[in-house]
Amino acid sequence: MRTLHDASDTGFTLLETVVATGVLVTALAGLVQLFALTTRSTREAGDQTAVLSAAQDKIEVLRSLAFGYGPLGEAITDPGLAPTGGSLGSDTPGFADHLNVSGEVVDADRHGHGAVWTRRWRMTPVDDFVPEALVIEVCVFAYPAGRRSPLGAQVCLATVRTRQP
Repeated sequence: MRTLHDASDTGFTLLETVVATGVLVTALAGLVQLFALTTRSTREAGDQTAVLSAAQDKIEVLRSLAFGYGPLGEAITDPGLAPTGGSLGSDTPGFADHLNVSGEVVDADRHGHGAVWTRRWRMTPVDDFVPEALVIEVCVFAYPAGRRSPLGAQVCLATVRTRQP
């Protein structure tokens, strides 16, 4: 006499295999999307860190320039801290430079030559009558910045520098 085997002893059915494959493909598609999102977010965070670092570096350079009093009480101001008008809205010579992906200054006059950011800065006296304090602003834009206003910048930093005895 022949006995019938239990269906569970014979392996997977075609329907079970198709369902399991569908679940696996759906899970893998979600993982691929997550990986792509993570990669993009990491790249954007790296770019934002580099841009912020470029702005901070320029602020520190400008803050290190002479802005104090001489031995006889005369005001001493480094020419690099000369008040500028609207230099954040355009590339004003002496108040703008171009940076490569490493944050190094490059010559953008040669068709960009590796420039990825434009950095602009300006100094404004807090009080026009007594220039004992300066507002220093630095903005970094994606290259080419053209005539973008600071509202189009990737980052803008500002600090106040006071004349110290």
